[in-house]
Amino acid sequence: MTGVAPAFISRQGPERWTVLVWAKPGGSVDAVDGVLDGRLMVKVRAKAVDNKANRAVAAVLAERLGLRARQVEVVSGLTGRRKTVAVTAPEEPDWGVLA
Repeated sequence: MTGVAPAFISRQGPERWTVLVWAKPGGSVDAVDGVLDGRLMVKVRAKAVDNKANRAVAAVLAERLGLRARQVEVVSGLTGRRKTVAVTAPEEPDWGVLA
């Protein structure tokens, strides 16, 4: 990617980034829906039960970024709406697709 990554993205290493996410489980669609409190808002249909919403958040981000599911993982905030998601990829993803 060229340019500056959004404020909710931070580089953690040569092939690793974190994305600050505000999750909204139990919605009517799976979608990225802007920024709230400096975090990327991700709406998912899955309920916040048995880790389903966390898996859905990771899946939405992986799909939007063109990555495999195993490359995107919720690493903190498993029981809350404020989550940190790790993205691992050989090249920096195009963060513009999250806008």
